Formats: sequence, structure tokens, C-alpha cells
Amino acid sequence: MEPNQTIVNSAGAGSHGHYVWNTNPPPHPATLLAMPQYWTLSNQIRVERVPRPPTLSPPMESFDGITFSTNGWGGVRVRDLLRRTVTVDHSTDTAFAHHGWRETTLALKWPGYPSNSSSSRCRFKTTHMGTNAPKTRQDFAIEIADLLYEFIEHAMDKPVARGWEDWAFSQNGVRLSKVYILSVHYYRNVWVPELYVDRT
Repeated sequence: MEPNQTIVNSAGAGSHGHYVWNTNPPPHPATLLAMPQYWTLSNQIRVERVPRPPTLSPPMESFDGITFSTNGWGGVRVRDLLRRTVTVDHSTDTAFAHHGWRETTLALKWPGYPSNSSSSRCRFKTTHMGTNAPKTRQDFAIEIADLLYEFIEHAMDKPVARGWEDWAFSQNGVRLSKVYILSVHYYRNVWVPELYVDRT
């Protein structure tokens, strides 16, 4: 290095370390035995898994889930899906075609908000498979993002159950811009997404 050169971040964009990191994504967490409590995204942000009961964990799913990634890295930010500024990997895959379903149900499970709360009606959505064009992986990712947006809009600044304050939706708590979708899994009769939150 020359005396007048300064290295601000030796692992930053354009560096060899950054290139190696971005071109070698780890296996998607949904392919592991259990979803990890923490996951590191391609931008090296560490996100935390939204808690859920053990019965709603991938080892208990009815069949393999649907993963969401970009450039091989697991995790897609909800805000980017809502703005239509991101395309998931294998976006045109028709994830439901082999089931022969006409419709299915998508459900959100978020800790601290009881099922009889005012926001509960926004937790479920019947998604139709489409008649002319089958629903794609990209379509389903956007539907999950839309449902989460509606749920958060109703739950924002509402009280949460004691012990779950860290998972409350508020300006000082969890915000939509910090939520990521990693996958969605089928449990008996509903699809439930695996969500992670950026705490930074």
C-alpha cells in the first residue's frame, strides 16, 4: 500500500473479501433441520427469527416449503417486494402446479398479538391459484408481503401480550422496513411464512 492510500473497509464493496462473501452464499436455512435463530444476509446484516410454536417449525411441515432468495442468498426484504424492486430467484417457478389446488390459505403468526385482537382478521388470506397462468414464486412472495403490510397497519402501536414487547410493531419497535421473508411452509391446511427482523 502506498503512503497516500487509505483502506476504509478492507472487506467492503469492491474488495476481494466482499467478492468472496457475495459469491459463496451458504445453504438456505429452510434446507437445514431447523430454522436458525439468527441469519446473516448478503449485505452482512444479522437478522433474528420471529418466534413461533415448535409445531410451526419446518421439521413439522406437511411437505417441503418454498424458499425465497436473491442471488442465491436466503431472505427477501418485505419493503422491496411491496415496491416491486426485487425479483426472487426462480421467480417464474410454479410452486403449486403439482398440487392441483384451486386455492390455498396463507396465515401470519406473530407473537404478542392474540388471535381475537382487532388485527386478527388481517392474518389470513385465501390465495387463488389462477386459471390461465399458475401462481409463481414471485407472485406468492408478493402476496405474503401484502398480507404482512395489512397486518402491520392494523397492529401498529396496539398493545401486545406481556413478555412480547420486543416484537411489538411501533416506530421504536419492529417496523415493516426491517422484516424479511425467508420461506413459507405448509402445516396441515395453511401456509405460514418464516419471517426475520433486522434489529439494527
